Amino acid sequence: MNRANEPKNPVALRILTAAEVLMAKDGVQNLSTHKIAKAAGMSVGTIYLHFKDKEDLLDQLVYFLFDRFHQHIVQFDDPALPLFERYRKLWWGYWQFLQENPDMVMSIHQYESLPRFHEMLKCCFNEKNLVFNQLFQQATEQKLIADLPNAVLFSLTIKVALNLAYLQIIEQMHYADAILEETILRTWKAISI
Repeated sequence: MNRANEPKNPVALRILTAAEVLMAKDGVQNLSTHKIAKAAGMSVGTIYLHFKDKEDLLDQLVYFLFDRFHQHIVQFDDPALPLFERYRKLWWGYWQFLQENPDMVMSIHQYESLPRFHEMLKCCFNEKNLVFNQLFQQATEQKLIADLPNAVLFSLTIKVALNLAYLQIIEQMHYADAILEETILRTWKAISI
């Protein structure tokens, strides 16, 4: 995954943050560089100093969100743990990320409609340095889980957390830890041999 051109400066990050908030509020179809500039408190010209065009901005937004997720989740990885415990800890880390980023949860379908989103996902599923991929690889090698493509493993495990976080928001309710613990166990069993 080539993220060499990903913005790191504060102005570009402010633009991406404004785009993220507007995406959640108005949807991708109503997102314009004028609205983003206004939300970020800058001129439209400033956006074009940091991004080639709106498509480039949206591409970078996807990478920005992924990197934020990845930086969060690696804090929960402990390769020394038994594999199920490692999975459990990572799942809880992912759940915490989702709870802290409800705009992203509510906008996930908007992001899925972006041209580069699926390309980025494919890269992520094949990226050997990502903690979930490492966990799945190790568990597969130890014949603890089914030898399935990472995309399938994610769908049966981690994507469940995203779906529950989405339901929790739209239904305005809160899942008890006991339910989430049982979900963690059931999702692990779904891929176990």
